[in-house]
Amino acid sequence: MSNTNRWIALIPLAEPVLPSFVEVERAFQNRFPDATPPSDPGGTERLLTCSLGEAAASVTLIDRPIPPAQLGGPCAAAWYWPTAAAELDDHPAHLMLTMVDEGGSATDRALAFTRWTAAVAAASESLGVFWGPSRTIHRPGDFLDQAVQSGPRNLPLYLWIDFRIEPVANHAGGADFHRLYTTGLATLGQDEIEVANFTGAPQSLLESAYNVAHYLLDRKQAVNDGDTIGLSDEVQLTARRAPSMLGGELEVIRLEWD
Repeated sequence: MSNTNRWIALIPLAEPVLPSFVEVERAFQNRFPDATPPSDPGGTERLLTCSLGEAAASVTLIDRPIPPAQLGGPCAAAWYWPTAAAELDDHPAHLMLTMVDEGGSATDRALAFTRWTAAVAAASESLGVFWGPSRTIHRPGDFLDQAVQSGPRNLPLYLWIDFRIEPVANHAGGADFHRLYTTGLATLGQDEIEVANFTGAPQSLLESAYNVAHYLLDRKQAVNDGDTIGLSDEVQLTARRAPSMLGGELEVIRLEWD
């Protein structure tokens, strides 16, 4: 059975210019000398196509900004880039990047698309990078730095996954708490993670969810209801398969602290 996946990213631009294949190839090889480089270029005045190993990649120049309805939420949620909305407010155009593949592991495909996206961002007048699977926005420099440092043993999960933490008031009269849910793990072949009630520090919650996500992707196996995940000798979590607290029909991995 075909296992076709389509990857999408958007790059808001300072000027409506499509980088050439030579510029993208140079940026790619300068930053990822050990990776399979792009090849077989083609396209038109507003479209660049090429091969990335067995995958087909493309960049399309779109002479209008990314719609506010698509970019507003990610900018508002980007706590690590508080000026994102202001910096991207009046960009005149953007690039749409895609990659279509039919093989390999999900993390290998994600790494390939991350490198392609980073190379295009480096070769263009990029103002940001919107990673489609997680619906997150990043500074170009931050995206490039994490992409260059990434590899099979150092997955750039903060690029690939939105670890969304929200404060929740305790109307029962006790201490307030936080909840967490992810977006992006499903594209990587795993179930999304949720934590419904966490009373510790938000940074501790983020680190725990990050470590569990890395564990799931390294393990490459489904987690069963009731499985124990040991983050350390002191921290043991129980995984529960449950409907998403956000509603709908999505089944997630609900984490509970032992």
